[in-house]
Amino acid sequence: MLLEAVKNNDIEGVKKALDNRENIDILDNDKNTPLMIASTEGYLEIVKLLLENSEKTKINVNIRDVFGNTALIVASFRGYTDIVKLLLENPEKTKINVNIRGMFGNTALMKASFYGYTDIVKLLLENPEKTKIDVNIQNKDKDGFTALIFASKNGYTEIVKLLLKHRKIKLYDVLKYYQIKEVLRKNVDYIYKLEQPKKEVKYYDKRF
Repeated sequence: MLLEAVKNNDIEGVKKALDNRENIDILDNDKNTPLMIASTEGYLEIVKLLLENSEKTKINVNIRDVFGNTALIVASFRGYTDIVKLLLENPEKTKINVNIRGMFGNTALMKASFYGYTDIVKLLLENPEKTKIDVNIQNKDKDGFTALIFASKNGYTEIVKLLLKHRKIKLYDVLKYYQIKEVLRKNVDYIYKLEQPKKEVKYYDKRF
């Protein structure tokens, strides 16, 4: 009943199913939970209902579908800012893992950076001490793309600046992308050794 109610965006049906204590993490044939379905379709009110009393329902926000995506990854690449905000509201209670990687190794941060969702990137970078976000994860592409490389490659200057503010950000070999070269040239004092393209670049800039 819960799965069907979520798929039909039936808010009253979802409430009834939750009152009846149906399995909140029930899976459909594609290994989608109710939360994943609601996050995929942008059903904000249903996401709210499913996340209420998370400690009591023991909802697992980190379940992955057949493509390895979580609710957070799906909401991030679809650009659902309000849903991402809800998912990240109580990381200490939901135990959300923001660093889970999908089939091709892309995290929620990487998806948002690739598509240029600045507000979602901001949300993902908030409270890093609680979410333990790793901004330097590389995907499974032969070049090992990171969130910073995606944002640089696609010309999302504001996202590049947001990522550069993170104290643990590493600049692998992203200087081949024009956009980041321009941002760095204007905003960052950096040292870069071409003979060591995979080494961390150290920089410091009070202007950010």
